[in-house]
Amino acid sequence: MRQSQRFNQSRPPSAAYSSSSKGTSTEANVLLAATELFAGRDRHDVEDKKIFLELARNLLSSTPTADRRRIASLLVSHPEMPDELLETLAADEDVMTAYPALRYSPRLSVDLLLKVAQSGPDTLRKAVANRPSLRESVINALCDHAGADVVRILLDRDDILLTRTQQARLSRRSEIVAALGLELAGQDALNPDGLMGQFIHLPQQLKAKAIAAAELTNLVKQAQTPGELDGRRLNGAQLQLQDAIVEQALLQNRPRFADLLGQGLGLSQATCDLLLQPDQIEGLTIALKALGLPANQVTTILIRLCGSHLPLLELRDLLRIHRTLSTGAAEVLVGQWILQEQAPQRSSSPLQPQYQEGRQHREATEDGSADRSDKSAEGSQL
Repeated sequence: MRQSQRFNQSRPPSAAYSSSSKGTSTEANVLLAATELFAGRDRHDVEDKKIFLELARNLLSSTPTADRRRIASLLVSHPEMPDELLETLAADEDVMTAYPALRYSPRLSVDLLLKVAQSGPDTLRKAVANRPSLRESVINALCDHAGADVVRILLDRDDILLTRTQQARLSRRSEIVAALGLELAGQDALNPDGLMGQFIHLPQQLKAKAIAAAELTNLVKQAQTPGELDGRRLNGAQLQLQDAIVEQALLQNRPRFADLLGQGLGLSQATCDLLLQPDQIEGLTIALKALGLPANQVTTILIRLCGSHLPLLELRDLLRIHRTLSTGAAEVLVGQWILQEQAPQRSSSPLQPQYQEGRQHREATEDGSADRSDKSAEGSQL
């Protein structure tokens, strides 16, 4: 009994269990007071740690949120923090309680980190992304599921170099490419297939690079199959399709136009609808080039479908793209769009029990690469 009184000098340990109702102020005071005493000393004997862990097991679930946050901030860097309590705090439903443990503690199981990386929210994913040491499986999960702000943390870290597989995972995510395309390209994290497949979502500065990649791919194909000509003759069915597409453009029947575009190229309805949006006219021009439509018909389509918001100079630029882009390169781009549609946007694999090394990074409780939002979130814990 002597050791138990160290945690609550004014009340015997049995008082922690004297109340029949959960969440009373007595219970909250007992656990918070015990935590403050426990955190005040670097070393504790076995019985001390056993008593403290038993208190936490029984009282943490009924402790008010504000006190749980205080408890987490006090214990996260303690050298003798019980692993069981650490995992409980890191899995707390309150984000600000879970954040310190996820951010700083080196002894969390990889299973828990994977769960957070996959399920979020992004506030907690930021904590995981800023940890001093990350397993490849956790980085994979972040590449699959995390938002742009979290992925930017990974890109900014000097100690993490994304593998080709991880780069491919990011390249398949349209929302990440749209938000971080320049950063990904600057670190060579967008491979040529990713550039071409995500053309519709690329920042404008990268679209020329994607077209260049398509032209190079087309040249390689021509070298491998020298008998095939880029400007091969269209058959009757293709000519009829072209006429039907132009007719629907003249009628300004956008749904039917999108249907025919999808039939001719094998693109999904969603992608064809997207190509008719005002900010996707360049992609539409490439799609029409892949169908083999001549410049005069492309001009008619663009004016009838997009003329109300298409300045003359922009129309000239689009026609220049149509003139200089080879049909083979346009087909390469559209082929990558189709592959992008078919590729899974998230990868899922069964979780394997994994655990991080116990104590090798314990001293790493500060990370200079954390962004301002990270620091703000940490500050609100204390």
